[in-house]
Amino acid sequence: MALRLIYNVGRRHEKERVYRHMEPEYDDKEFKDRFRFSKNSLQFITDLIEPNLCRPTLRSHAIPAFTQVQLALRYFASGSPMRVIGDTMGYHISSVSRAVRDVSSALCNVSQDFIQWPETQQQKNKIRDGFYDVAHFPGVVGTIDGTHVRIQSPSGDNEYAFVNRKGLTSINVQGVCDHTGKFLNVVANWPGSCHDSFIFKTSNLGRYMETRHRGYDMDGVLLGDSGYPCKRYIVTPYLRPNSE
Repeated sequence: MALRLIYNVGRRHEKERVYRHMEPEYDDKEFKDRFRFSKNSLQFITDLIEPNLCRPTLRSHAIPAFTQVQLALRYFASGSPMRVIGDTMGYHISSVSRAVRDVSSALCNVSQDFIQWPETQQQKNKIRDGFYDVAHFPGVVGTIDGTHVRIQSPSGDNEYAFVNRKGLTSINVQGVCDHTGKFLNVVANWPGSCHDSFIFKTSNLGRYMETRHRGYDMDGVLLGDSGYPCKRYIVTPYLRPNSE
């Protein structure tokens, strides 16, 4: 019996790779509708994290950093399945998955350069003046709230902890923003069953405000909803006002 040996050097499968990369042309509005950023902003993000996205590869069709950011932002903006995004932009689902993972990691690595709590009195006064110009509300240095980011149901004994009050599995993310909508503080460590007030109380910002807040005139206050306790550094709404 004759034996036939098939050598497949450097390739897992005999099937040739097929590259279907598509580069649709969008105008500025269409581009922002799909990626939530302008082309210039997306290029800024790419330049910022490109060193963390480019790596040595034996492939002849490495995905450019700009395209990796596009794939990730399309996923963030739409929440569509990765397979759908890959089919739309001409990439395999595994490439989309790697792009989302790598871009997410790269953005986390540079987040501290942009998400910063105001430390100087000048910075705090600028935010206070900004809020007053927007809504004529004095002394505000930030607005705080939690938002539930839905996730796949995790496996294991702690699955129940991620089920929020609406019965969905999520992570409860706390954010504090200034008068322009820029994030000053973000906490994304807690499952969906955790209450907003608990997350704030155990956060670095909560401990900072509790121990180092110097009063309304110096450090101002945060604005929060009724999910937070009313304290000397957090102003919450009256639930049932009966007079002006």
